[in-house]
Amino acid sequence: MDVNENFSSLFETAMERTVTIGGPNGSPAVKLKLLHAAAGAAAGVVLAPRATAVAAIAAMLRGVTVTIDAPAPEEA
Repeated sequence: MDVNENFSSLFETAMERTVTIGGPNGSPAVKLKLLHAAAGAAAGVVLAPRATAVAAIAAMLRGVTVTIDAPAPEEA
């Protein structure tokens, strides 16, 4: 497998999975594609690292949940 195939596979997997951010009571607040969530997190870390760290600590203390869901496998 060459680099291009690895990158294509990684990109495909990131577009299939979703990230769900839920409140302390378990209800989903935000649902995003994994690629979009990762891009937003990377931008936050690069542009405002202190604010990102404070937001992460606040989310931990408030009991926010983050789940990454894979699509159900297709049956042949």
